[in-house]
Amino acid sequence: MSQTLTTLGDRTLGVVSSSRRFMRIGLGALWVIDGALQLQPAMFTPSFPVNVVGPALQSLPNPIYGYSLSILQTYIIPHISAWNIPFAFLQLLIGVLILSNRHTLRALGLALSLVWSGFLWVFGEGLGGIYASTMGGGVFPGTPSLLNGFPGAALLYAWLSIILLLPERMWRLEGVFSPIRDGAAALFAVSTLVQLSPLMWTAYGQASIFTANLDNLPPQLWFTVEGIAHFSVSHPVTANTLEALAEGLAALGVWGVTPKRWGYIYATILLGFTWWFSLGLGGLLTGLGTDPNTPPLILLLMTPYILRCRPDPAKPNIDRNPVKSP
Repeated sequence: MSQTLTTLGDRTLGVVSSSRRFMRIGLGALWVIDGALQLQPAMFTPSFPVNVVGPALQSLPNPIYGYSLSILQTYIIPHISAWNIPFAFLQLLIGVLILSNRHTLRALGLALSLVWSGFLWVFGEGLGGIYASTMGGGVFPGTPSLLNGFPGAALLYAWLSIILLLPERMWRLEGVFSPIRDGAAALFAVSTLVQLSPLMWTAYGQASIFTANLDNLPPQLWFTVEGIAHFSVSHPVTANTLEALAEGLAALGVWGVTPKRWGYIYATILLGFTWWFSLGLGGLLTGLGTDPNTPPLILLLMTPYILRCRPDPAKPNIDRNPVKSP
């Protein structure tokens, strides 16, 4: 019997192996999707750096903001067609390597995923919107929320890459808190605290969620979001209270050593709601979407918890109300 099997136990080892495989395939598939999205026609025009990269850079502090903007304007925008090919190829390569059956290639893909996603989190997502900037790079607190993409998809790509680079023996799923099992719960908990920031109780903060999402959807589909957008801006305190409670309940639902089936079902529904009503599928329908955004990644982080909720086939199904024979 291997040391890993002795340490983790048959049931936990099965959950660990299944979780790692599912998360790896999901992460690799998302990188392939991202690479394919990078090949959209609009990505070869100035619309991509001007409308996607440029606004993200505004969240960076000086002097990083000034330097990055200079590079973008001088080298990237005039030659975007030439730059976009290696951008797309790299992401496709990362995905293919992660999906490989060879351990060495998978490890290389995960290492590249970690480095590239870290780069994208800073220069492509502006630190995930933690800050909002005005006056040419002066940084002020922003309106980060799970509902508008906090903490940034690229950071979750990096998180998943680190988890999958860890050896199997380091995957501990027992105890009061497990970083592997409760990673999604920790994210929901932090997001709940972030949701309580002062600006999120204002119409300005609420507009950064549902109203801003209109840019991620074609005009023909705005009607699906306009009602909730109007309510959140008109009643920001009520809206933010509901949002914080929703995120806090998700944290409780997918946390802990005791599996709670309702928890991951509720969290999945919340992520589905977020993906459409406040993130517009990551802008996939606009031709400028670079990735599906955070909900699919958070769902991957929930994988160990979800698989732990499955019935143990080794345990017999005991009838709690046996029928007594006459």
